[in-house]
Amino acid sequence: MKIRTAISGATLLALMLTGGAAAADEKSVMEKLAALEGDWMYLDENGEESDIIGSTFRVTAAGSALVEVMAPGSPEGYEMVNMYHADGDRVLMTHYCAAGNQPRMEVKATEDENRIELQFESVTNLASPDANHMHHAEYVFRGDDRLTTRWWSMQDGKISEENHVTIELKRKK
Repeated sequence: MKIRTAISGATLLALMLTGGAAAADEKSVMEKLAALEGDWMYLDENGEESDIIGSTFRVTAAGSALVEVMAPGSPEGYEMVNMYHADGDRVLMTHYCAAGNQPRMEVKATEDENRIELQFESVTNLASPDANHMHHAEYVFRGDDRLTTRWWSMQDGKISEENHVTIELKRKK
């Protein structure tokens, strides 16, 4: 008689992506990311949940990747996609931007277990070396059902502190 074991999508993704040999930080990063699976609603300026989906996270590719669709179905055509996956002992994210370029960032754990950083590695399809592109980000986990992301862009070789976007999300129940 065969015994079957059910493994959650988050656990399966973490096991497949870490291959058992990755550093604890990378495993922790993938577990945090996989646990985001589901729909996340935008919060308004008062911290109240809106009726607009801000991001949808889904484990895909037989558990080897996580796809995030930002602003899914956006009527303005600003829907964007982030793909997260392991690359040896690190985690990478490629941001398929509405600007038409594709920044790639390394996702790293921080000393604060509720925060991860996305550090710029490279970019493809950049119109010119001075063109605007996403350069780095941070994700702040506020319990299981709240997420704050902050995105900074670079233009003309400079990161503008006043030109960053903060997105507040709450898990859809």
